[in-house]
This record gives sequence, C-alpha cells and structure tokens, in this order.
Amino acid sequence: MTTSAILTFVKKEFLLVILSCLLIIFAVSDPAVIPHYTSFIDWHTLFALAGLLMISSGLKESGYFEAFAMKTLKKFRTERVLAFFLIFLSAFLATFLTNDITLFIVIPITFSIGRFMKNDILRLIIFEALAVNAGSALTPIGNPQNIFLWHKWDISFPAFVIKLFPVVIILMSVLILLALIAFPGREIRIMKNHVNPIKRHTALFGISLVMLFIFIVAMEMRKTHALLPAIFLVYLFFFKKTLQGVDWLLLLLFAVIFIDFHIISTWPAIAKSINTLNPGRPQEVFLFSVIISQIISNVPAAVFIPKFSHEWFAIVSGVNVGGAGLAVGSLANIIALRLAGNKKIWLKFHAYSIPFLLISGLAIYVLIFLL
Repeated sequence: MTTSAILTFVKKEFLLVILSCLLIIFAVSDPAVIPHYTSFIDWHTLFALAGLLMISSGLKESGYFEAFAMKTLKKFRTERVLAFFLIFLSAFLATFLTNDITLFIVIPITFSIGRFMKNDILRLIIFEALAVNAGSALTPIGNPQNIFLWHKWDISFPAFVIKLFPVVIILMSVLILLALIAFPGREIRIMKNHVNPIKRHTALFGISLVMLFIFIVAMEMRKTHALLPAIFLVYLFFFKKTLQGVDWLLLLLFAVIFIDFHIISTWPAIAKSINTLNPGRPQEVFLFSVIISQIISNVPAAVFIPKFSHEWFAIVSGVNVGGAGLAVGSLANIIALRLAGNKKIWLKFHAYSIPFLLISGLAIYVLIFLL
C-alpha cells in the first residue's frame, strides 16, 4: 500500500484509526487482558449490526427508497417541512424498531432524497440521529440501554412509558426548536437530471423487506447468529452487488469501541471517583449518568452505573439524554455519522448535538428532578 493510499485511509477512517491506536496502548500496557478481549464485545449487537448493514444495503439497491424519496419531495416543498417529516418519522419508528434499526431505514431514504435535490442533506442526517435517540427513550425496547435497565428492574411496559413520557416530550420540544433554527423555509431545489423514471428491483426489495422483519424477530429472540449466514448467502448468490455496498469496517469499528470502552469503564480510578462523588439523590444520579455517557457511551454507562445506584428512572433518563452531546454518547450516533460517509459531518453534528444536550439536559434536570 502506497503512502498516499495510507493517508487516504487514515483520513476516511480517522475514528477507527484513533480507537485502534488506543486499543494498542491498552494491549501493550496490560497484555494479560488480551485473551479476554473477545468477551468484552457485545456479539449480539455486532451480529445484529452485520445483518442490518446487509439488509439496508439490499433495500437501498432495490430502488424503492428513491421512488419513496421522489414522492416525498412532491409533497414537501420546503426544507423545514421535509426536516420535520423525517424527524418525526425517525422518532416514531425508533420507539418500536430501536434507534439503530430506524437509522438503517431512514438514512438510505435521506440519501435517496439527496439524489434529487441540490440542498445539503447532512443536517437532515444529524437531526435524524438526534431524533432516534429522543424517540427511542420512550419505550423499554427503543434502544439497548433501555432493554437492559428494563429487565434489570423488572418494570412494567406501561409504567416505563408513562414515567419516560415527560422526558421525551422535553427532548422532542427542544429538538423541534433547534430544527426551526437550523432549517430555513426555503424551497427544495430539484435537480433536473434526476427526474427520469426510477428503475426498481421488486424481487430484491421484497426479499430484503421480508428478511428485515424476520431479522427483527431474531434480534428480540437473540438468535441473530443463526440467521446471519443465511442472509449473507442469499445476497451472495442472488444479489452480489448488495454486499459490495456494505460498510464492513463499521463492524470492526464497533468491536474496537466495545473493547476500549469496557476497559475504560473498569478502571479503578473511575470507580474510586464515583464513590467519592457518591451520587445518591435522583438529580445527582441523573447528572452523573449524562456525564458518564459522554465518556464511555450510554450503553456501557447503563451497565456500569447501577452498580452504584438503584435510582432506575434517573439512570434511564440520564443515559438517554446522554446519547446526545459527544458522538460517542450513543452508538446510534456513530452509525448515523458513519453511514453519512462525509468527515465534515462530525464537526457539524457537535454544533447541534452539544446545544441539544445542554438545553434538554438542563430543562429535564430542573422540570423533572428539581421541581
């Protein structure tokens, strides 16, 4: 590989390179832990991600997303209305399909929309990422951290939804206000060279859609490892081009993230600091959960924080709110920004996600935990 090719790879995969270098430092510092690295990986999540990557690539290649995108543009003529539609669609789907599955549906649709218009779609993807994190907070099945905490405390489904409803209302209200500022009321500019009839592959779309529903059921039953080879073989033998469009390095990135964040979360210094802070009251637990999510991501935080507190509502609220802010706050953020395929989006994301975290976090802290 030439120097130019290496530099191009580093620029494109800068997050993977940085986290891989961090993992190398950990390995050199404590080589005795290396044999345990595979146990640090959440294989259920990794297998689920692999299946979703292949299926979403199949749905995208079918051409039906582009057809839906064209119909959408005919109905919504301004950037602001289009943004609101995609934000509410993302939030709604995330309450039932989980935040990561929703991204694999909504972002390809957004890219298809982008092929027909001259307007920038990066902000749309950013707000979709924020929307799935906000919407997924409502239900116990909306995201991985909710599933874990729901099972840990054996809370009823209705009780969980009722308790989190005010939190989600605040999150969505702040997101709508930010969207009003971020998206102007100007008309969408259609690209004339993309008004030709769209070629659709009905068989690919139908098979991919069926596999998506089956795979979601397999995810709930934690049987993705059994179904994954079949999905791969279907695409390999019948729709090989689909596999070429899969971002396989994203799987490696997630594996490295799991190992790095697990190691960081087990540092004695962190546990000592938590004991020193002694988060006891719900408002303290909430703030602590938000902050820790910014350091080790909200899924590891959801596993880590219950060791020090039994305030389930404060923990659930904190790790969900903490999904905003820094990109590492939620793995869904990493998925969205990675799927965007544009390194400029990382800086733009934080220009919106950090204010979103600060405003919504403060509002929830005051209105729910202080009053």
